[in-house]
Amino acid sequence: MKRGRANSNQLQIDFLAAFRRMLISLGGPENLPVNESLFMRMTDQWENTQVIPGDLLFQKSPVEAVVFRLKKLDTDSGDNRMQFPDELIAGEIRGEQGLTGFSATFRQQGWIILPAELSAMYKNLFLNILAASVGLNHLYTSRAQLLAEAERAALAALLPESEVQKFFGLRLSKFPDSFRSEVANYFNLPFNYVLKRANHLGMVSEQVVEETLNSKPAPRAVPLRRPSSSKAA
Repeated sequence: MKRGRANSNQLQIDFLAAFRRMLISLGGPENLPVNESLFMRMTDQWENTQVIPGDLLFQKSPVEAVVFRLKKLDTDSGDNRMQFPDELIAGEIRGEQGLTGFSATFRQQGWIILPAELSAMYKNLFLNILAASVGLNHLYTSRAQLLAEAERAALAALLPESEVQKFFGLRLSKFPDSFRSEVANYFNLPFNYVLKRANHLGMVSEQVVEETLNSKPAPRAVPLRRPSSSKAA
């Protein structure tokens, strides 16, 4: 009887794991337990009450616009890789220590949760990456591969090739602070992510990207401003 109960408990654990599979956890390994713990608490509440957690600061909007853009780009390119669940639960949580943001699936739902304390620049970027990870989840079993491809898809949606070409068409290899600031202001995205998009388009080499990401530019005393001509939604 004891062995039967143990097997039954293991089956229950495996059954729950099948419906509560973490897709993408932003941040370092130390943040993963925080993100997973919050996800378990939120889905437990959903199971018990069928009510969206009350402390979510937004629910479907603006994620619906992000998903629409990702699906449109995917269709227009002919890839047709994106598959989203019928229901998406997305929002921001304030005051959750250690939360960096995550996407996950639960039954037939996609969940996207971000910390409310993020700047608008990173919030928009991470929302796009996490949404893309939900749409591409069915294609990848490796979290690292899924994150890399979700990032690529998100940057393609946020940064049209023609716009990136304006800044990286000269095959630059060095990027002074003034150039980084101009690019970040124009797209309202962190410079390093715009640089990654330029690399995806073949405008910047892998070596240049690695050298730039590993360098430590001088800190700015003045925060970046949101440009009126930004192409990022």
